Amino acid sequence: MCKRLEFGTAGLRAKMGPGFNRMNAVTIQQTTQGLLRYLQQQAPQQLADNGVIIGFDARHNSKDYAHLAAAVFASAGVKVALPGGFVPTPFVAAGVALLGCAAGVMVTASHNTKEYNGYKVYWGNGCQIIPPHDAGIAAAIEANQQLWQLPEELPQQLLHDPTDAISSSYYAKLQQHLRFCSAAKNGAGARAVYTPLHGVGGKFVLRAFSDFGLPPPVLVEAQMQPDPEFPTVSFPNPEEGEGTWQMAFDTATANNVQLVLANDPDADRLAAAEQTLADGKGTGQFTTFSGNDIGLLLADWVWTNFRKQHPEVPASSCIMLASAVSSAALGAMAAAEGFRFEQTLTGFKWLGNIAKQKQAQGLTVLFAFEEAIGFMFPATNMDKDGVSAAAVFAEMAASHYRRGTTVAAHLRELYNRYGQFVFRASYYIADPPSRSQPVFDRLRKDGQYPTALGGVKVTGVRDLGTGLDTRQPDQQAVLPWTPGDMMLTLFFEGDGVLTLRASATEPKLKYYLEVKGADRAAAEALASRLEAAITDELVQPQAAGIKMRGL
Repeated sequence: MCKRLEFGTAGLRAKMGPGFNRMNAVTIQQTTQGLLRYLQQQAPQQLADNGVIIGFDARHNSKDYAHLAAAVFASAGVKVALPGGFVPTPFVAAGVALLGCAAGVMVTASHNTKEYNGYKVYWGNGCQIIPPHDAGIAAAIEANQQLWQLPEELPQQLLHDPTDAISSSYYAKLQQHLRFCSAAKNGAGARAVYTPLHGVGGKFVLRAFSDFGLPPPVLVEAQMQPDPEFPTVSFPNPEEGEGTWQMAFDTATANNVQLVLANDPDADRLAAAEQTLADGKGTGQFTTFSGNDIGLLLADWVWTNFRKQHPEVPASSCIMLASAVSSAALGAMAAAEGFRFEQTLTGFKWLGNIAKQKQAQGLTVLFAFEEAIGFMFPATNMDKDGVSAAAVFAEMAASHYRRGTTVAAHLRELYNRYGQFVFRASYYIADPPSRSQPVFDRLRKDGQYPTALGGVKVTGVRDLGTGLDTRQPDQQAVLPWTPGDMMLTLFFEGDGVLTLRASATEPKLKYYLEVKGADRAAAEALASRLEAAITDELVQPQAAGIKMRGL
């Protein structure tokens, strides 16, 4: 109970309960006091003029935490845009930009289990915070731990509900920039199955489908209403596999539906799957698309349609982004098509802020993604957005179905065109997260990094905890690095890349492995060889006191 929650670029995320290392009213108030003081120092005029926006999802205590945060700001006379009900996380990012707020707060734990909640902070540019703001806010929190006296009732003259204004702007941008087909074409397509997994996405995705002219989706009724208990799933995370998908798959099979879509509980991420139909009937056989698959499919769809709509814009002035742990397939597509590509550090805090920088340089930023089923369309906001992604993916799928093909078949076409990329990812349970540290300490001890894995030679090392990148002429990492950061990448003969990374928001040590090759079977074989050696040769979980996933 004595170790305090650490505020970082991901804000706060932890289990709810008593103590300074849990999410509760005390830690929420202290964090908000620190954030307020930091904003008064860094953005006083913007704070005075436009205040802040605070949103919340449907988790236990989310509304109470949001109202408590609003009370802290209101106690200092700051205007607060406070939605009257739950909103998806993308609406807070969009709201910061629309309203010109000094900052935004979203109370959510995204896809974590029901015991968790979180506190995500956006800066006045509409992006998640990055250094040095995280350290500045953390220091301000430490300096303002004494709880302030707050008003018993929220002063209504300082509050307003921005939901309608944000909705109007958001959906107008969605239609203007991301709807590429006519309502008649979209409306003639088959219905999709949709589930928000007991989260807040339902009514917002239905509005997006309606605005696109798409047929109303077949709903997984048992999962449509927001429920903080997440009663039908063990993990409210569509990345966790068939257990989370099962009710959606059953609904698709019963209704002979080809496309299945799911949001995570705060609707900032999108998962997709496709059922194989036989004579128009459901077979119960599904292809689940990875985040990398969806990223490549959406990038192709956006690029293809942007070129048609804007032939006057040279490809060289356009750019797409992906994080360092995501597939290199988007980079290969960029090289073939002539637009620019840039890799960033992990997380949409980096993707969003780099996108803003590229826009300021005069580039057209079309799309960004991360393998953890996060997709960003800068036309609507500078953060991952499962609501817009659901509508765009459904329209894209409908277009492929009109051509007499499937999403899976088109994905194979893309890999045949740009190269075969075999991606594997999983994780170990490191609870508390500090248990990941000995793994990295051992791997980087005295600069003696692994020289092989599974008998495959290591050809390069990038360590973002020391700033080393042996592939560079000066041995210095190009990506920003932080001393002690738990992120290490090994490059192998045969065009293989493996990254180990400790999650910033979950008690997980993750690995991301990709092999590129002209021949898929050979790439699969090399990926399997490397993956089989990760546990025993590299991570050695028993020595670190961490557990393999599923144990």
